[in-house]
Amino acid sequence: MSRFDPSAFLETCGLRATRPRLKIASILFGDGRDRHVTAEWLAEEIANQGEPVALATVYNTLHSLVSAGALREVRGASAGTIVFDTHTAPHHHFYDETTGELTDIASGELSVAGIPAAPAGKTIAGCDIIIRVR
Repeated sequence: MSRFDPSAFLETCGLRATRPRLKIASILFGDGRDRHVTAEWLAEEIANQGEPVALATVYNTLHSLVSAGALREVRGASAGTIVFDTHTAPHHHFYDETTGELTDIASGELSVAGIPAAPAGKTIAGCDIIIRVR
């Protein structure tokens, strides 16, 4: 397995390799696992590693990664919280209301039928289902 190169990764996303972006990319993608994170968790993780960064910088970087297609935003799991998902292929989630944990539902495990037509002048961009569990 090749070692993750955050600088090359950011370059493929069209982003300049600043110190905070390198750190964020390393945490999110360095071990190759799918992750669900909030900006607040990420900022705290970076601070715990001795390199605090402004929460606004974390949000800006996460939104830039979403725009580049490297992350996916998941809204609606918890009121007012945006979760960023490193697994960008279409899929759905379980949301544990007790722990706040978001878990992927494997592709093909859920089918959706009867999606209504989009309102006039709009097109459907996707369908994200969050199943709440306790």
